[in-house]
Amino acid sequence: MKKIYTCFVCGFPIAFEETEVPAHCPGCGAPRSQFLEEPWMGSIEKRRIHVDPPEVDPNRDPFDISFHPAKDFAPLKGHGRVRRWIMGYDKGQAEEVKSFYEDCFGWDIIDTEETCESADPRMYCATGPGTPDWEPRVPSFEYGYLKPNEEAAPAPSFVIEVKDIEETLKKTVEFGGKVLRERYTAEGNDYAVIQDSEGNQMYIWEIKDEVPDYCINPVTRTGAQ
Repeated sequence: MKKIYTCFVCGFPIAFEETEVPAHCPGCGAPRSQFLEEPWMGSIEKRRIHVDPPEVDPNRDPFDISFHPAKDFAPLKGHGRVRRWIMGYDKGQAEEVKSFYEDCFGWDIIDTEETCESADPRMYCATGPGTPDWEPRVPSFEYGYLKPNEEAAPAPSFVIEVKDIEETLKKTVEFGGKVLRERYTAEGNDYAVIQDSEGNQMYIWEIKDEVPDYCINPVTRTGAQ
């Protein structure tokens, strides 16, 4: 049976099947005995138990790492975080590359909805075990994409979240980088491709206003993905 668990120590909420609940809070490391439980109602956002993050003791020992206090960077939430990784594969080799990562590393890989009928799909990869409804069993593992290579196209290897693509493109040029591809939309998301001052390429991904804080701050978030 699936339930929502909220850590009484730091307020971190997670949703798991009872047999898959972690032994410690992913947010602060508190033991499972500190979890408050409530039924799963179809979405973690429908939870009724909320625990405010604790106030940090101003006199705490700064070298005591037994608990890491939350820091709220509200004006910068969602800006500058490496969110995804990208790896390419040669066209016609989708099944081979999928099998490699599934068999070698145990990744959970699915074709994205918009490319599932293609012979060279864009594949969404969870780099660890997931529950049947695609929620991660281990909150810290990363997601990424396998996508077909394109001739003479940039080949960035990771994705960075930004608040404003146009503003970031201006800063990229101002600080010695290059814009390799202007704003474009893929599967409902807005991206651009840039190069830093040393030639490293990356995607930038504009995070919409409707993206909730729980995707950014694991302690003050109101849900989990």
